[in-house]
Amino acid sequence: MNPSPIRQAPDQLRSNPLGLDAPSVKATVEELNRTLATLYTLYHQVKKHHWVVEGPEYLPLHEFLDEWAAQLLKDADEVAERITALGGYPVSGPAEQEKLALIAMEPEGVYALRAMLEKDLADGGKLVAALRQYAQGAAARGDFGTEYLLKGILLTQEKMLHHLEHFLGDDTLVRALLP
Repeated sequence: MNPSPIRQAPDQLRSNPLGLDAPSVKATVEELNRTLATLYTLYHQVKKHHWVVEGPEYLPLHEFLDEWAAQLLKDADEVAERITALGGYPVSGPAEQEKLALIAMEPEGVYALRAMLEKDLADGGKLVAALRQYAQGAAARGDFGTEYLLKGILLTQEKMLHHLEHFLGDDTLVRALLP
């Protein structure tokens, strides 16, 4: 147990040096925490797929999934840093992240490779759709720093999804073993 009293409750906003008003910041922090939770959930899923990938395209997929997982962590860190700059508290516990995430973590176990990657593609699509919406919301609230951050993450994640889509092309991932 932590012997010191809590300095900031998870739903509490501190003042920020950015000149943004509290109602705008509250909405942005809520969206950023959903983004942070989604990034971590997708990270755990992609990393799991990195660990269990098999088959003739093992090495390029293994490397790609590791690169994507690393990018998700980098993006999550930038989002958490922005939350603190805004005076908010970044959601950090797995249970709370699970509640806020826009995607559900795949259940434990190893599934057919194509099915796992298709889930990654669909879940990544939900993330980029939210990033677009949240960037627009930040801009409408005059928070151009958050807008810029989210657009950068959006571009990076769209690139990862585009690459993943190529792995799922009809000429890849041997289908002879699938029903």
